[in-house]
Amino acid sequence: MLIEMKSPAFKKQGEERPPIHFKEGLNVVLGKEDGAMSIGKSSSLLAIDFVFGGDTYIKSDGVKKEGHHTIFFAFEFDGEKFYFARNTGDSNTIFICDKNYELTGGQYTKDEYTTWLKGKYHLDFVGLSFRIALSSFFRIYGKKNTDELNPLQGIPGQNMDKSISSIVALFDRFKDIEEFKANVTEHKRKLDAYKEARRYQFISDLVGGQKKYEENLAIIRDLELQLATLMEEAEKGHSEEEIELNKKKAALTNEKLTIENVIHSKEMKLRLVSMSLEYGLYPTEADMTALQEFFPGVNLRKLYEVERYHQKLAKILDAQFTDEKTAIEGEITGLRQQLDGINAQIKELGFVGNISREFLDRHSALKAEIDALKNQNQAFLTQNELQAAKANADAILKRSIEDILQEIEDTLNAKMKEFNDSLFTTKKKPPHVHFNAYNSYKFETPDNTGTGSNFKGMIVYDLAVLFTTALPALAHDSLLFKNLGKDVEDGIFRIYNSTKKQIFIAYDKQSDCRPETQKILEDNCVLRLSTNNCELYGRSWDTEE
Repeated sequence: MLIEMKSPAFKKQGEERPPIHFKEGLNVVLGKEDGAMSIGKSSSLLAIDFVFGGDTYIKSDGVKKEGHHTIFFAFEFDGEKFYFARNTGDSNTIFICDKNYELTGGQYTKDEYTTWLKGKYHLDFVGLSFRIALSSFFRIYGKKNTDELNPLQGIPGQNMDKSISSIVALFDRFKDIEEFKANVTEHKRKLDAYKEARRYQFISDLVGGQKKYEENLAIIRDLELQLATLMEEAEKGHSEEEIELNKKKAALTNEKLTIENVIHSKEMKLRLVSMSLEYGLYPTEADMTALQEFFPGVNLRKLYEVERYHQKLAKILDAQFTDEKTAIEGEITGLRQQLDGINAQIKELGFVGNISREFLDRHSALKAEIDALKNQNQAFLTQNELQAAKANADAILKRSIEDILQEIEDTLNAKMKEFNDSLFTTKKKPPHVHFNAYNSYKFETPDNTGTGSNFKGMIVYDLAVLFTTALPALAHDSLLFKNLGKDVEDGIFRIYNSTKKQIFIAYDKQSDCRPETQKILEDNCVLRLSTNNCELYGRSWDTEE
């Protein structure tokens, strides 16, 4: 937790202020009882935000009027103290100090520092930004996150999707949807690869969609009938011996085709290696797997020429290619020897049956047309299957997110009701959040849209998040309390005072509070500001000279 903060710019009656010491639970910056403005209450909270890695303080009046200055501060975690310094003129560097605030030579960038804080606060959650999480609940004038009608918008300009993502991360629920997101990514990768293949005509493309698919089916049925009739006519008058010889020749032909396919595969690999030697490039295993999954007969040379497969090819030493080329060539030689043996056996069988050239030509034409139409239809079916799988993965991801949001919604609403009930002697409708979808929500206090009710709703929401998540701290500026009734204000301060998590608030007009609340404010005061050179910087800038 933050235990200390000081700066040469912080003064009182012309002297540098002593270090401001912070503690567990509530830490109050008290202003003047008459509500005097421009004494540094908001600047004090912005300085606290600054030591947590924020940047709004850099553009504050304190820096504009006092010039760039260094803020020294210390945190304590597990009994060990850590000392730092950060200058508004070099805010991206956080300097490591010793206990006397002498620089040790060590330093962090701002990102490294907030990552360090994230670890110390045990906030190493998937998808969580420490600064966005904390800054969203440091509601201070100047940070532009005090819109009481939209309390989930913790960062100016943050859309609903980002606001919801921030809450999901703070509840450490992103890890629960990682698997579903990975599934969507994988299905999208497959679909994109398939579309790319169709785009560059590596596989058949069916123009016309479902209607053309059904037309193709009818044509295929007609062609297959013609082929069957042709085969029946060719088989008439053949002897038993000729049929057996045909079977034997067919078996040898199938074996021949199998070996030819293996040779083709080896030759394709050999071409890859040869092209790699020529271009100095070679596809990764993942690239080849994705390609061959959908189009094993792909023209890889053309693929190299089309953006070198999206620049995903890696360099390999020529010596390795040479060795691999030699090995593949040896394998191809062995396979060709097997093929020669089979061809010899087929040749020994001689011509089987009196099959005319006209039959062979017609048979080849019918087979080619049938195969082409089937390939078109299969391409159509494959893309439909991939699109359906991607849509299903998207739907599963959406449902998982909605289920998680429902759990978060129930948790927050239950805690807000608990807190809201404690503020009134008679039950009042509590603020309520509803996530309409993974990118839409509604926050309201039903049947009460008054200013005081809206600010109360925002404060209660912040406290609900503080009490139900790992959020380590929050800050509330005095402007949040201006429209609250006394009962509500008393109840909120009781809640503030009930937690060990650090809460930083700025407050004035404490004389208007009830005794119980006055005591809470006084007991937890860490910095008292006033007029007459008792402002945060020891002077008021709006005094006319």
